[in-house]
Amino acid sequence: MFGRKKLIFLLAVVSLLASVLSGCGNNNSETPAKNSEKEPNKAAEPVELSVFSWMWEGADAPDSLIYKRLQEKLNIRIKPITSSWNDWEEKLNVMIASGEMPDLFVSNGIGKPIQYRQWIKEGLILPLSDYADQYPNIQNSLANFEMIAKTTGGKHYALPIYNESGNNKESINGHNILVRKDWLEKLGLEVPKTIDDFYAVAKAFTENDPDGNGKKDTYGYTSSSGGVWWQYPIFNAFDTSTERWEKKDGKWMPEVISDETKQTLVFLNQMYKEKILDPEFMLNTDEKKFEKFVTGKVGIMVHNVNAAAYKDLSTKLQQAYPNKDPKSMFTWVGTLKGKTGIQRMDGSNNFWCQTAINANLSEEKRTKALELMDYLLSPEGQDLMLNGIEGVHYKKEGDKIVPLMSEEERSKDKGFTLRTLVSWNSDYLPDNTPNKEDILAIAKSTGDYAVPNPLDFLNVSEEALDPSLTGQLNDFVNEQVIEMIVNSKNVTADFDKFKETWMSKGGTKVIEETNKQATVEGR
Repeated sequence: MFGRKKLIFLLAVVSLLASVLSGCGNNNSETPAKNSEKEPNKAAEPVELSVFSWMWEGADAPDSLIYKRLQEKLNIRIKPITSSWNDWEEKLNVMIASGEMPDLFVSNGIGKPIQYRQWIKEGLILPLSDYADQYPNIQNSLANFEMIAKTTGGKHYALPIYNESGNNKESINGHNILVRKDWLEKLGLEVPKTIDDFYAVAKAFTENDPDGNGKKDTYGYTSSSGGVWWQYPIFNAFDTSTERWEKKDGKWMPEVISDETKQTLVFLNQMYKEKILDPEFMLNTDEKKFEKFVTGKVGIMVHNVNAAAYKDLSTKLQQAYPNKDPKSMFTWVGTLKGKTGIQRMDGSNNFWCQTAINANLSEEKRTKALELMDYLLSPEGQDLMLNGIEGVHYKKEGDKIVPLMSEEERSKDKGFTLRTLVSWNSDYLPDNTPNKEDILAIAKSTGDYAVPNPLDFLNVSEEALDPSLTGQLNDFVNEQVIEMIVNSKNVTADFDKFKETWMSKGGTKVIEETNKQATVEGR
């Protein structure tokens, strides 16, 4: 009997336990079911990012297919804060001063070093270098601009918005020496390759009636914008400049007081005396210089050579000479070889402005801001922002990208402008760009020789060197360079006096403080 009762008891316990366990199991299985009824695969809310620039009005328009693609890809919502070109800096400074810094914003960055370093000092902008290893496209882009990081404690605090694509492109040059091709052919001359060739061709353009009108009314070469700055390719052919510094015997010295600059001024003074150099070169505006080249008053000028400038020149030549092909009327020189064989073309930095991230964002916002920048720098992101969406904005025919809409139609989608968070893409030319091969060849002929300014962004403090002193010396240089080209009867003697005066006007102090800071920064 006892054994039977014990068995019945054990069976009852097992039954009870099974019931309890079954009930627990049912409760557990119901919980997800209830949750799934409340939130069936609910997607995370888009993260809103405020972005500031003068360029992005309408970038978040509901009908923007580009913006919609970014939203889908990154789960973000962009809130553009815009301004006019004339007051964007002022508006940005007011927002920052009032504690309303945007999540991401475009600024001059290191181009306004005092302000930029103050933002860093106050911890207002994110040290991108601390996160770059998690974002390969950001990291690759920053690697091209290590010279900036050296001026801010070895770290990047903003992303340089690059001009031209490609790694290891520190410096670019968007100018060239343009020459009247029809004049060359009429006089049986070749495109000049050296500084001596340049002189010979310019002299022939002055003396040998290249326009065939029987009058001596042409000049070989002209310049503009005060007459000094646009002369830099000629100074470069003598391996010097009026603005940069060179390191000699372990010491940085301004090139403007070098023997090479003296040689350049002797050369230009000779061209002026022989009426090879347009006597109005120092008075010409850029427009006047351009007009003289088109109308056949001069045969050589230095000018911009991007797609817009090429089109403008071609159009004006076509209007002036309706029966001629513009391509038959001009060509380019590229980078001249100097007397020592050196080829140099001073370039500008391969970026303009920088994009910073607010350092005080939540982790979620910070991550999305970094993801946005990294995506826009990626091959996929660049393809989207430059070409658009396949089947909508373009189609592929083999390796070629063929637009499906006009540039005017495409420009209505302001979402495309968001690429300027990371890049200007000044070297991008659609496959259907007229004269694309020529435009690329012109750019390459100077761009391949572009050299960066070795002391760019040198951080000499205002306490050590009054910025107004540098400005005064620059004005003195421009004035005296013109004087020596136009009026000097003995450039060598006048240059020695110029050098002595430059030193006494504060040049000695500038050299001293420049070398001190260059040593600190390891330059």
